[in-house]
Amino acid sequence: MIEESNGLLVFRQPLGWAARLLLAGGGVFALSVPHELLIRPGVPLLQWGMLPFWLIGLPVGLLGAILLLAGVLGLTRTVTFNAEKRELRVDGNGSFGIGWSERYKFSDVLELETLKDEQGEAPPRFILHAIVAGAKGPLEIGTFESESEAIAAEAKIETLMLGEEGV
Repeated sequence: MIEESNGLLVFRQPLGWAARLLLAGGGVFALSVPHELLIRPGVPLLQWGMLPFWLIGLPVGLLGAILLLAGVLGLTRTVTFNAEKRELRVDGNGSFGIGWSERYKFSDVLELETLKDEQGEAPPRFILHAIVAGAKGPLEIGTFESESEAIAAEAKIETLMLGEEGV
């Protein structure tokens, strides 16, 4: 999904159902660890001998809860091109308060390209990504159902980055 306003070009990518199932499954698996470590029939939970189990169980339980929340509530990744600040910003936001952000200057964007992603019998999708200096790999900007949509989005980005009118 693309939004345009006042020198901003915003691409939003919600987390897909397969990734959400994977996160939720990982969360449920991680939550089983504290249960196995801490629940012992006939053994009181609050004693010094249980301290190592608490030290392992609490962080793993917290991680499991975060993964389960991410799977259930979802995450949204936003890529914003800001013409005024001349920067590309990548934000990951969860509705549960956890997120991350990365910023790159327009001068760090080396190349924009559209790749065709074949999906077996399903129709192909087209992925627009940027090669950015300082990034860990290609930065996915958006996924489109047709090549013309991806090329149009690439043209909008290039127009915005060059500072031309019409965006």
